[in-house]
Amino acid sequence: MKYIIANWKMNLTLETLTKWVKGITDIKKVLKDNKKVILAPSHIHISLIHELTNETEIDLCGQDVSPEKQGAHTGDTGVLQIKEFCEYCIVGHSERNEPEELVIQKRDLCLENGIIPIICFVDPELVTKYYKEGVILAWEDPKNISKDGKYNEKDPSEIISGVQNIRSALPEKATLIYGGSVNKENIEDISKIDEIDGVLVGHASLDPEHFIYIIGAY
Repeated sequence: MKYIIANWKMNLTLETLTKWVKGITDIKKVLKDNKKVILAPSHIHISLIHELTNETEIDLCGQDVSPEKQGAHTGDTGVLQIKEFCEYCIVGHSERNEPEELVIQKRDLCLENGIIPIICFVDPELVTKYYKEGVILAWEDPKNISKDGKYNEKDPSEIISGVQNIRSALPEKATLIYGGSVNKENIEDISKIDEIDGVLVGHASLDPEHFIYIIGAY
């Protein structure tokens, strides 16, 4: 299975979300049995995206989750709320700069409540701490993370070397995806790396045509 995950971060509005969904109606042309397309909108828009994509093969994902299951935690979104719409949740994204203990707490809470955590990490040495059966690990390559839509190019051989190093510390069955300036310029090379089970796409996923191209590369 290849996972193509769109992390929209704090982008898109009700108007642009609707246009985005209309723009990806051709997804069935590039979606095959071995592909899983997942969208991670802002929490405030999850219910709308769920309604708009209800009859598609697209799955939804939370961008973060509270470390507490429920209760008096103003402003947080709990795992039980996310579970009503999503099968997945991003945990520990580098932009949040969360301590290891918090990431692990969120991971376990997701697993205990039937949500598949997509655990982001920058330091390869963290994979043995973050890995647990049922998770998806997402390596955010610090030398290749885009900022404000500006892509940082990186030699594919460096990505391969980094991924192989991470793989050596994981069980063979572990699911590992890559995040770092994934776009139509480099997806052809990234999709050829056998050790990668998919990609976490940031800025490039805001354009439906661009995202469809990335899906098609697999």
